[in-house]
Amino acid sequence: MAVREYAAALSLSPYALRTWRDRLEEREVEIDWRAHLHPSARPVVSTSAKELTSESSLTDVANDVPRAAATPARRFFSDEQKLAIVMETEQPGATVSGIARKHGIVTGLLFRWRVELGVAQKKRATLVPVALPDDIGPARLLRDLVQPPDGMMAVELTDGRRVFAPKDSDPDVVRTRAESGEITSC
Repeated sequence: MAVREYAAALSLSPYALRTWRDRLEEREVEIDWRAHLHPSARPVVSTSAKELTSESSLTDVANDVPRAAATPARRFFSDEQKLAIVMETEQPGATVSGIARKHGIVTGLLFRWRVELGVAQKKRATLVPVALPDDIGPARLLRDLVQPPDGMMAVELTDGRRVFAPKDSDPDVVRTRAESGEITSC
């Protein structure tokens, strides 16, 4: 790559590129390459809050300024507090995410509390056994649940089957064509 194209790629003039190249070769400019590294590749300054290094002392507050009390990183809730927060989610119009936001907790934690305290899923559906008469089969019962599409009508055949046909069709013609096999039934 020529100097002109390289300078254009860096949005510099060829003169400015030559000037910077010369300065770097003569060691006039010291560049701290650590500042350009990804944070995971930078050297660790300190892993303990008690240790003081020369770099961390730059950001320290002067000794005469009172420091704010350190808050614990993890909050703990009693069972009564958990129950009170969970019961707020049961109020009409309340959402779990809104209550979690109000108390500054994660929505997943609130859902876990609901399960632990037995509030979640308390209105489960119970299945009831159904007895059908022998003359009505399950297929016929399900068939009656299917409604004809818009603009169509259901035509009952003599053997209990039915077909859908356009509303303006003659049911007797549809029935004879279906029983002869020209039209398939559902």
